[in-house]
Amino acid sequence: MKIPNRFIVVDDDTTNNLVCKYVIHRFNNNADVQLFTDPEKALEIIKDSSASAEVETVLFLDLNMPTMSGPEFLEEFENFNQDVQKQISIYILTASLDLGDRDRAERNVFVKGYLPKPLSMETMNQIFG
Repeated sequence: MKIPNRFIVVDDDTTNNLVCKYVIHRFNNNADVQLFTDPEKALEIIKDSSASAEVETVLFLDLNMPTMSGPEFLEEFENFNQDVQKQISIYILTASLDLGDRDRAERNVFVKGYLPKPLSMETMNQIFG
């Protein structure tokens, strides 16, 4: 996979979001990184901007968030236009050690990988190396 220029991070933990932004910029200093602590807002932005942008995007998604969980986010994403869905590669980025969480995520057609927090250069190299 070539290194995309657009990244979206959806996690209610602002510290984790900043770590992700730092690592992504170390990996690709020209990357456009959007951080969201509100999953609903991220879905709204993706729906509005991706259809016209046609930019390959990597989305790092947390599973456990208070207002909308990662699985709920994925359910909403399933309703999006196929053109939008094709542009976005979703990776679960979580601290969850629950094997059930991992199994459910890996069965989802939109999830490309299940990654441990925090995001690291090693993880980025595994994905895009």
